Amino acid sequence: MNEYSAYVITVIDGDTFKTSNQTIRMANINAPESGTLEAQRSTAYLRWLIDGKQVRIKSVATDFYRRVVAHVWRESDDLYINKEMFDRGYVNLM
Repeated sequence: MNEYSAYVITVIDGDTFKTSNQTIRMANINAPESGTLEAQRSTAYLRWLIDGKQVRIKSVATDFYRRVVAHVWRESDDLYINKEMFDRGYVNLM
């Protein structure tokens, strides 16, 4: 496992975002499928949490699409983003 900090450039959906050089897929959670109201809400909440912010990434794997699968914390307050998304009901556990 590799751990490092990165700046979030854009949020793609409720469980995926981009840094300057990688696409990150958050581990152990699954956001609603795109095109649904739930997906829009999930994406908006993740955007509010981390878009344009520094995060700490602890990678656990690389998936079929070459995304880094990782646990993610917001640097400013050490909020565990994967858990926050689940606790607030915006994603399901995988």
